[in-house]
Amino acid sequence: MAPRTSPKPAVSGKQTTLGPHLIRSGSAKSTTPSAGATARKQRSAAAQDASDGRVETDVVLAILPVHLRNIASRQKNHEYRKYRLQDGVERLWFYETRGTKEDPGRAAITHIATIPPTTRHTPGNVPEEPEGIGNADFNAGLKVSKYGYPILGMHELVKPVTLEEMKTSWGLSAPMGWSYVRRGLWESQWGDEEGREERLKRLF
Repeated sequence: MAPRTSPKPAVSGKQTTLGPHLIRSGSAKSTTPSAGATARKQRSAAAQDASDGRVETDVVLAILPVHLRNIASRQKNHEYRKYRLQDGVERLWFYETRGTKEDPGRAAITHIATIPPTTRHTPGNVPEEPEGIGNADFNAGLKVSKYGYPILGMHELVKPVTLEEMKTSWGLSAPMGWSYVRRGLWESQWGDEEGREERLKRLF
């Protein structure tokens, strides 16, 4: 099933309004396009926006290498954030940061995690079982994060999407918070189920 997409907002130029008396006398030709031409232009623009739009079921967000490893090893079964993602978001594309000198990262999108489309836990509501890193602290209100996202599954990209490729191919920068995945990126990595095993390695 194709993902829900939202077209990019159109950029409107400066509008000039003409008064009712600024009309030429005589038989000046109208420059107003025909209804048919306008409809064709609108259909063309809509098609272009749909092909270049964002995928509202998938978001990109940054993660430190240590937390990514803990999720991949299933020691951490929730991802905690300060913000609440919209209902309907069901995949987290993890951009592994450069990390630190002691624990360097790859500066690339390396994994895709699956989460429930509507479950957004608040402190005190994360199940005690199975245990996971950070769950008890979150439930006790000891974290700055306000929302918890259960990790249901995890895939690793066979070929990580580097920061340079993110910029040049998809117009994305290293995420500070989160952003929707571009349709072209979604199709190149997740896309149709056929051939997905060649692009992604299922961890759990």
